[in-house]
Amino acid sequence: MSGTETYDAVIVGASFAGLAAAGQLAGAGRVLLVDREPVGIGETSACATPLAVLERLDAGDALEQVHPEVVINVAGRRVAFEATYPFATFDYRTLCELLADRLDGVEIAVAKFGGVEPDGTLLLGDRRVNAKVVIDASGWRRVVAHALGFPPADRAHLSTGVETRSDHTGGVLEFWFRTRDRPDGIYWAFPAGDHVREGSASYLGNAKGLREDLARFVHIDQFPARAVHGGWFPSQLGEPVAGRVFVVGDAAGHCLPFTAEGIRPALVFGQAAGREAREVLLGNQDLDIALARYRATVERSRRAFRILEVFQNWSFRLPVSVVTPIIRTSSWGPLSRILQKVYWAAADPDTLEVAPGRRSGTSLSDRQGAISPAIARRREVAETMVALGD
Repeated sequence: MSGTETYDAVIVGASFAGLAAAGQLAGAGRVLLVDREPVGIGETSACATPLAVLERLDAGDALEQVHPEVVINVAGRRVAFEATYPFATFDYRTLCELLADRLDGVEIAVAKFGGVEPDGTLLLGDRRVNAKVVIDASGWRRVVAHALGFPPADRAHLSTGVETRSDHTGGVLEFWFRTRDRPDGIYWAFPAGDHVREGSASYLGNAKGLREDLARFVHIDQFPARAVHGGWFPSQLGEPVAGRVFVVGDAAGHCLPFTAEGIRPALVFGQAAGREAREVLLGNQDLDIALARYRATVERSRRAFRILEVFQNWSFRLPVSVVTPIIRTSSWGPLSRILQKVYWAAADPDTLEVAPGRRSGTSLSDRQGAISPAIARRREVAETMVALGD
C-alpha cells in the first residue's frame, strides 16, 4: 500500500446520493468520489420518481415514460390516484452518467471501501486517503459510519425487493398491495417506454421466496441468469451525521416509508449535504456548523417520515378490510391533493440544482408518448447486436 493521499473531500458511494453531493462540491477543491463499481452499474432501484426531479436536474435524456396517474390494487379493488405531481420512469445508467459528466474536476475511482484507521485515514482499495470532509453515501450498509463505530442498519427497519424487465409496454404506474402470494408487501409494474419493470417486495424484510413470487407474477417458470436485480432499502429515517461524517441516501434512511421512494430523498438530501460541505471547502463555515445545518435540514422532514412509517406498520397489522377503505378515501381528489402536497414537502425537489447556484427551467410535461433518448439508445444498441449476430 502506497503513502497517504490528501483530498479536500471524499464521497464513498457513487449512486444518486453520492452523485448529488459530488455535484455540489465540483470546483470547490480536490474531491474524490469512489465506489466499488463504475458509475451507472449495480442498479437496485425501480427507477421511478416525480417528473419534477428530472426537470430540476435538467435530465430529460434519462426520461422513459411520464405517469399522470398511479393505481393501487387492494382487496380486488383498483384505486386510482391522479398525480398532482406526475411521476416518471427513467433509465438508471443514463441518469447516473449524466450527473457524473457534470462533475468537473471531481476524481471518480473504482475501489472497495476497506475501513477507517484510528487517525481517520480511509482505506479505499490499495489507497490510503485523508480528507477534511467525508460523506457516506454507501447505501444501507453505511460502511463508513459503521467503520467509525456507529451501529449498522437495523434489520427490523429494512425492506427488500427484486425486479425484472418484461418486453411489453404499459400505460399506468401500478401496485398490488397485500396479495395472497405477498401478504407482507407489494408487486409493481412500472411502464418504461419500450418495456415494463415488474417487481415484488417484502416490507417485513422476508427475502425468501421473492424471486419465485415474482416469477409467478410475470407468468414464467423461472428467470434466466442475471434477469433479476434487487436489494434492501430502509423504512425508517436514521441519523444524518456520524461523528464528523455526513451520511446521505439509504445510509441515512433517506427512503420514504410505505411508498419506498428513495431516489428523490437521496438526491435532495445528497445535494443538501454537498451544499454545506462546499461552504466548508470554500472556507465560509466550520465543519461542525455545516454538519449541524445539514442535520437540521434532515430533521425538518422527520415528522413526515415518521407518519409514513406508522402508516406502513399499521397497514400490515390491520386487516385488509380496514386498510382498503383508508386507501380508497385517500384517493378522493381534495384529500389526495393535500396528502400529495405533504408527501412532496418531505423531500422537496424544488431545492434541486443542476449545478451549485444554478436552477433548471426545463419542462418535460410535453414528452408524454415521445421516444426518449434513453430508449433510442437502447434500440440502437439492440439493432447493432442483431447486426453483429448476422
